[in-house]
Amino acid sequence: MTSIQRLVLNTLVAYARSVFGAALALFGSRWVLNALGQIDFGIFTLVGSLIISITFLNNIMSSSVGRHYAFAVGEGNTAEVNRWFNAALSIHLFLATALIIMGWPVGEYVIAHTLNIPAERIITCVWVFRISLVSAFVNMISIPFVAMFVAKQHIAELSVWGILQSIMTFTLAYMLTSVSGDRLLFYSFGMVIILVFIQTVQIVRAVSGFRECSIVYNQWFDITRLRKILSFASWNLFGGLGVTFRNQGSTILLNLFYGANVNAAFGIANQVSSQTNQLATAMIGAFTPEITSSEGRGDRERMLSLALRSSKFGAILVMLFAVPLMVEMDYVLVLWLRVPPDYTAMFCQLILCTFLIDRMTAGYMLAVNAYGRIAAYQATVGTCLLFTLPLAWIFLKVGYAPHSVGVAFIITMTACSIGRIYWVRRLFDIPVSRWLLNVLLPCFIVAIAATLASVVPRLFLSSSFLRLALTTVASVTTTLLVAWFFAFDTIEREIVNKITQGIFSRFKGKFSFQT
Repeated sequence: MTSIQRLVLNTLVAYARSVFGAALALFGSRWVLNALGQIDFGIFTLVGSLIISITFLNNIMSSSVGRHYAFAVGEGNTAEVNRWFNAALSIHLFLATALIIMGWPVGEYVIAHTLNIPAERIITCVWVFRISLVSAFVNMISIPFVAMFVAKQHIAELSVWGILQSIMTFTLAYMLTSVSGDRLLFYSFGMVIILVFIQTVQIVRAVSGFRECSIVYNQWFDITRLRKILSFASWNLFGGLGVTFRNQGSTILLNLFYGANVNAAFGIANQVSSQTNQLATAMIGAFTPEITSSEGRGDRERMLSLALRSSKFGAILVMLFAVPLMVEMDYVLVLWLRVPPDYTAMFCQLILCTFLIDRMTAGYMLAVNAYGRIAAYQATVGTCLLFTLPLAWIFLKVGYAPHSVGVAFIITMTACSIGRIYWVRRLFDIPVSRWLLNVLLPCFIVAIAATLASVVPRLFLSSSFLRLALTTVASVTTTLLVAWFFAFDTIEREIVNKITQGIFSRFKGKFSFQT
């Protein structure tokens, strides 16, 4: 299979999985909210933020491991990939044990003595935290195995396991509506069983399917590779701290100022953002290994072209869903949740805006990671994101509404995007005008056209399902048409044509492209 065929197949399958998973997750979360109630749903969101705060190094190490895997794959050296795998596995086994040992007492202390949780729910909250740590432990160990699927561009198989996880989670949400007893504890335990099962299966599949995942104990303490992985991760750590403090810190901050009810609203907004993120990541995830492998092969121009296209495609994919959602957010939340918590709509709209800004420079982030010289870049980006928390604290301290936290998100993400553009300009000598002309201008045209089309039904109809349907059709149709004629160049139209051909070919039982 050629690189363009593989890229298209990965994009097609991953995007289909994301759409399917998003539909199940958003529909199922209605059952979860109604079954748990706003207080317990807020507590579940809060505990989740603690787990992510403790295991934030997870994503940092995953990025570092994936980068070294893909670079070695690009060089075509199987033995080298295996050496990177064994070095990564030894690091993750150590970190998983160390972080859980340290995180267990710290998390329990914070729950019992710091957070704003009803006294009668503290014991349950502690048990939810303990159960969630088990999932976090297994997840950390699975990273070297799952990263191999991405580096080898077997994203289609990962999508299959993702679909299975979505179905199991959806089933659990339905079961929650009929169980008796402590539903929060039942739901937490069920989620952990699902996550551990999926991750265990992925580990087994990686060991059986990739010879690069063979375990060689005498390679575990390869000092040179350990140093390179940790060096790359250490600078990513700074940017990762910014993201962690922004997201999880804001959850804790809202809890301290406003309690668990506002945590429920913020949690719902993050779910909407998370599902939108998966839709865009379906495209970005397909581009990531190809970008890194291109740099590994020394094809710098291809790497940069893919980075720009991943930014543009990712942003437009977000617009397909974000624009009609933002315009009809109040009605969608009532239709979805019946009685959404206060401030949910504003949280959703502001976080979606933040995410859209992020997508427009996400390709530049992938380019810098592929290049490997990330110290100054991560220092810049991490500093911008770190300012989110003090800025949000100031807004809440002076008496602004809870959703002012979302405004802080937008301000610092804009600064972060400017930092990405600056460092790509400096590292690769790419003029800023290339990003302006290839990403910002076409995305701006698409966004304005889609927004105007979405507003038209509001001029003639009151809030209803019909207006929602017309708004969605108008927005999606306008986005696709304007993107095709004004945002895509000839090569990008060819890529879209190959995706379309692929869909019809798969219906006929075959998958073939002209290269």
